[in-house]
Amino acid sequence: MESPIPQEHLVELVREAQARTNVPEAAVGLHVDGRTAFAGAHERPFRIASVTKSFTATAISIAGLLDDRRRVLLSHTAGYRPERPEPLPPECAGLWSYSNAGYWEAAAGFDGDYSDAVRELVLEPLGLRHTGFETPEDAVLGTLPGDVVADPSYPVERRPSGGLWSTVGDLVEYGLAHCEPEWAHLHEPVAEALGARYALGWWVRDGVVDHEGSVGGFQSLLLLVPDRPLVLAVLTNSWKGSVLINEVVEELRLVPAPGAAPVADSVDGTYGLEDFQAVVDGGSVTESEPDPLTGARIERRYPLRSDSALMSWRTDFPRPGVARIGWVAVPRT
Repeated sequence: MESPIPQEHLVELVREAQARTNVPEAAVGLHVDGRTAFAGAHERPFRIASVTKSFTATAISIAGLLDDRRRVLLSHTAGYRPERPEPLPPECAGLWSYSNAGYWEAAAGFDGDYSDAVRELVLEPLGLRHTGFETPEDAVLGTLPGDVVADPSYPVERRPSGGLWSTVGDLVEYGLAHCEPEWAHLHEPVAEALGARYALGWWVRDGVVDHEGSVGGFQSLLLLVPDRPLVLAVLTNSWKGSVLINEVVEELRLVPAPGAAPVADSVDGTYGLEDFQAVVDGGSVTESEPDPLTGARIERRYPLRSDSALMSWRTDFPRPGVARIGWVAVPRT
């Protein structure tokens, strides 16, 4: 990992990445060596999607609710489907598989409203004044395929898995708090998947702790290197924002450069679970699924790799006839 580029270069990097990817709005905050640099629309709030999951785990820990059952739910090892607390197909039983439903169940034990608990236990003590669940007046709105502006509303019952709005400045402050030893227990790996390990609301790999988010026309990343400490927050308002995020991460060289993943012809085929479908063919993956908020069909294509800089671009095949794509275990159809 190298030292970060100066702020003026960070600004130029984000500007050029936006031009290449056609992402309408992006914001970056980078803290390292005691200094923070910003680029893009860094003063405005974006929806941070599944980066919210670490806030949920943090609030549960502070409230003294982190029991064995919630560790299973927060680490995606309950065997649930992505959007329902129901078992995975038999072919996928026992595998690590990402589930929003697990976070909804884990957050059900607060003494009072979940949103109030996160505000009182996490947001207010850390001084995160620009982070919350209600849509801010100056919020950046998400964009879907066809440049359609997404409705910013978000169901209350889904909030524990991805409902927060925030700025990159607030996320840098939150990330710095998570670089402190008192939160190390939330970074302790529980399960292995996709060439990395998953803790409680965080991926852990090579000294890096991170999590991405994607929903309703937004894609996001919060990445920490606690030992430095270093924090990178990237927010975008586009369904294709992960391309920009990947460019920023690779340019800053904050994670080891990915190598070439072996491609086996035997894994080619179509994999699916409910409304999600993915085609693995000739060294590429094409995903297709409805956005859980808007219902808009989202399709994205990326190289078939097991070691990409972004965890969301990684694919593995833990069993014959089963793939983990989009972090979810899905059978071949």
